[in-house]
Amino acid sequence: MMFSVFQAVTGAKMKTILGLGISATVLAACGGAEKIIAGGQEPIEISPETFAPPVPCPPMQLQSNTYLIRKYQRGKENEQDHLLYQATVEDWANTCTAEAGNQRRIKMGFSGDVTPGPAWKGGDVVLPLRVAIIPGGPDAKPLESEIFKVPVSLPAGSATEKWTLIDSKFAVAQSDSVKIVFGFDEGRRR
Repeated sequence: MMFSVFQAVTGAKMKTILGLGISATVLAACGGAEKIIAGGQEPIEISPETFAPPVPCPPMQLQSNTYLIRKYQRGKENEQDHLLYQATVEDWANTCTAEAGNQRRIKMGFSGDVTPGPAWKGGDVVLPLRVAIIPGGPDAKPLESEIFKVPVSLPAGSATEKWTLIDSKFAVAQSDSVKIVFGFDEGRRR
């Protein structure tokens, strides 16, 4: 005995199938609509950027030997009992978004740890993190460069404290071939 498709589908299932078919037809006809109607729900706002291709971001590169700061009491450098603190850069990432004029905005995130040493009495630490946008090619000069001051409160006797910096200050042309170079910059050591 053969059943037709319509005989096998109950009334409730038929309404669901018809609803989905009508929704698909409406979506196909709308093309660039900013609202999608889902069965039994309110319209959902959809931004056109949701389906835009991702904007490529420049690669990030930690500058050699700039991931660590060790701060000692003055005149007692490299003596472990006189270490005030040490700070590290451990993680970094970026995302980019398109802007007018064929620009891309770079949102960067950095994080790391600050660990007190035996000589630390408690207080605030300000970490100098330099970020530079460098064009491709040998001996290229930075397009932009800035030292960000990252404050960290480090109580006496505390364990390691995390620090985080998120910034979206830099924007470059989407066609520019650049990289992001970063690391701690203590300036001239005395």
